[in-house]
Formats: sequence, structure tokens, C-alpha cells
Amino acid sequence: MQDRFRIIEKPDGGERVVICQRLDGNFSYRRQWADASVITGDDPGWGLLGPELGIYDSPETAETEAMQRVPWLKARFH
Repeated sequence: MQDRFRIIEKPDGGERVVICQRLDGNFSYRRQWADASVITGDDPGWGLLGPELGIYDSPETAETEAMQRVPWLKARFH
């Protein structure tokens, strides 16, 4: 599993953005949606992580990019 640096949850609790370190040492962000049917595993109540979205040099850069590209996150910070 990738190292997680930060998790930013949507206010309604239905989605979150996970800032991760990739296996190559770079960083990315991934989206994840709530799923009440998931009751076991690393993320009870959350579905599988989505694909890596971008490759960045730092967790801060990955987070900044997520803030620009994920609609609910962009609205929250602008």
C-alpha cells in the first residue's frame, strides 16, 4: 500500500481525496467514494481508491493540483 500523507474529506462525507506517495517516491492524489457496504479492510465504509491522478514532486504539489481539479475541493478553497 502507498503511504498516505493527507486525507481531505468532502463536507457531506460522500467523497474524499487522498494524497499518497507513489512507489517511485513521487506523489499523487486519488479520489475515493463512501460505500456503506464496505465494512472490513483498510478503509471500512469507503470503496476502493481511484486511479492515481498526476505525478508530483511533493505532497504539497499534489494537494494544490487536487484543489484545482476536483470541483468540490476547488469550490472550498476559492
